[in-house]
This record gives sequence, structure tokens and C-alpha cells, in this order.
Amino acid sequence: MELTRLTEAQVQARRIYNALGEVESLSRQVAEALDRNDPMAVKVLLAMREEPILAAHHARDILRQMVESTDDGGRLRALLNGAAAENADERGLANQIAMNERLLAQIRELDRVLSQKIARDKSFYETAK
Repeated sequence: MELTRLTEAQVQARRIYNALGEVESLSRQVAEALDRNDPMAVKVLLAMREEPILAAHHARDILRQMVESTDDGGRLRALLNGAAAENADERGLANQIAMNERLLAQIRELDRVLSQKIARDKSFYETAK
């Protein structure tokens, strides 16, 4: 795969990571506002999470377009889905994807806790069981 394509994919993956970092930070602030029993802050912070979530979706859409528009899209798709790097050129992207997945797992767990605190038995995580 071309180094320029790998580099562009890594840039988009890094944008996703940065956006996820913002989501995590705002989610932690939501947890703190819940602990303070500050419903207005909770509402504002939850609304603020929308922008970085949309930014991550936008970067993901760019990655999807890259996969669809290249001859070696299968290899790029594999890397984006967590496949190990086969050479030094792929290592940066593979490492970034692994970092994104770890951060996303942390956000999912935090979101589960927040959802259960806010919605209790009506939480998405309770109704999805």
C-alpha cells in the first residue's frame, strides 16, 4: 500500500483519537456534575459531546471513502479493523487504531455507568440485556 495513503489514514485515525479524547473528557465532567447533583451542567455537557462525536464520524467517513477508492482497500480495511502491521510502513496506522480501540473501550464503559446513573432502570444498557 502506498505510504501516502497510509499516512493519510493515520492522520484521520489520529483525528478520531483526538475527538474521542474530547468525548472522554466531557463524559468525565458529566460524571462529576452528576456527583454534584448539577442537572444543568449535565445537560450542557451532554450537548457538548455532540461536536467531537460528529468530528469522529466525519473522519471515519473519510476512512471509509479511502477504503472504497483504492485498489488495496482490503488491506486498509484490515488495518482499520485491528489487523497487525505487516511492515514498518503500516506500523503507525496499526498502533493508532489500537490506541483508538482502547480509548473507545474506556468511553463505552464510562458511558454505561453514566447511562445507568442518569436513566437507572431505563438505561439503554439495562433495556439492551
